[in-house]
Amino acid sequence: MKLFKIKITGSSEDFKIEYSFSTDYFNYNDCTYEGTEQERYTQFYEDLKKNGGPQPLNIKLKMSNGVADRAFQKKELLKIEDVNEFVKRMVA
Repeated sequence: MKLFKIKITGSSEDFKIEYSFSTDYFNYNDCTYEGTEQERYTQFYEDLKKNGGPQPLNIKLKMSNGVADRAFQKKELLKIEDVNEFVKRMVA
């Protein structure tokens, strides 16, 4: 079971997402997803579906219009398969 953290930087049109995970709740490692932001998000989505625990995801936003920390339920995130839609939901 993995606990995930997500960090989104940039703007809602031009963004970068960093993914990390922990199996012990203390030490986080970077996820090694590769490709475009959509390809990386799809890999994360599949990893979350298979290996994610029931805990909410920790999401840090450092966007051009402000900074925020969010917790997002796994079941809600699994309803969003498009990376652009995910970012729009986080910045709203």
